[in-house]
Amino acid sequence: MRSITRCIGVLVLWLSALPLANAATIDVKRLDNGLALIAIDGEFELGDVETFRAKVASLSASKVTVSLRSDGGRLLTGIRIGTLIREKNFTTVVPDGATCASTCALAWLGGARRLLGQDAQVGFHAAYVLRSNVPTESGPGNAVLGAYLNQLGLSEKAILYITQAAPEYIQWMTPEDAAEHGITVALLPPLHSTAGYGLASVPEYRPDTPERRATDFVRSLVARWAGPSREILPYLEGVYAEKVVYQGKSIPRQTVLSRKHRLADRWTERSYSIRPGSLSATCAKTGNTCRVKVVMSWKHYDAKTVTRSRGAADFEYSVAFVGDTPKIIAETSTVHDRRSAPGPLQKMQKDFQQLLARVSKLVQ
Repeated sequence: MRSITRCIGVLVLWLSALPLANAATIDVKRLDNGLALIAIDGEFELGDVETFRAKVASLSASKVTVSLRSDGGRLLTGIRIGTLIREKNFTTVVPDGATCASTCALAWLGGARRLLGQDAQVGFHAAYVLRSNVPTESGPGNAVLGAYLNQLGLSEKAILYITQAAPEYIQWMTPEDAAEHGITVALLPPLHSTAGYGLASVPEYRPDTPERRATDFVRSLVARWAGPSREILPYLEGVYAEKVVYQGKSIPRQTVLSRKHRLADRWTERSYSIRPGSLSATCAKTGNTCRVKVVMSWKHYDAKTVTRSRGAADFEYSVAFVGDTPKIIAETSTVHDRRSAPGPLQKMQKDFQQLLARVSKLVQ
């Protein structure tokens, strides 16, 4: 793992100069028998590395499972946390119905044993940087990523598979992919099952369906919204159709963009996350149009006024595909009362006992 530390040094200054959004939530649950579950939920930021290091320092490797659910974040953070997980010989798990994509998937790969819950999803893509507001594959980033994956013992074939998807897409891992490329995984059994952990029992996902394309598009949109205004606003110009049914009224694209511009100007720092299990798509038989529903949590901060806002909203998008290019033709949203919308930490705490009951089989 020392070679990884040397390799990632070339990216430290560049990454540390980028603005930080809200960090992921990292929570630890201990039981009397010494078993511990570490739950990481939310976007990976640089500060999460030291938080994770401090929280795992005193834990026994044989009795620790790291639960992961996130749409991604900083490349360096995922590599460093994955390296710490492997050094500590921890098990990793993506819980039932959860998504662990991009940087999160890299941290999950660090597990000495990798588990997946029922309907869990793991997705990969190449490292990238933004050039003229366009995600562009990064040679140095992929070199650092490749060194990390090599240190985990993955084959060259597996490394090529993990980094082959373009930055704007995600390669969702299928059972066949895992077996073919030597990525050893096991399926977390149902809560009331007495079965053991079977290898390569990953649920099958089909990345070529219209539904998958539509949900990947919305995931990308949510992830981009956390970026600087100078990056997200030009991106949105290519996302919306010329006419958009916005909150039930047909208005020009520029009117929609003006509203988005005001939001971006109002809040200098923005963080968004998709509620686990809330993202779904229903597409027409032709596959040309899809309706996507999602529950999105947000955290806003204005440095000038030191004002904060947080909450959640139901979003529904109508997405039309012109060739391979998706366009939003309709958008509606309904804001939740923040007190009635539990945050990621509350969700994790609610799920802890069920997940602990299942990972405890590892100790037995």
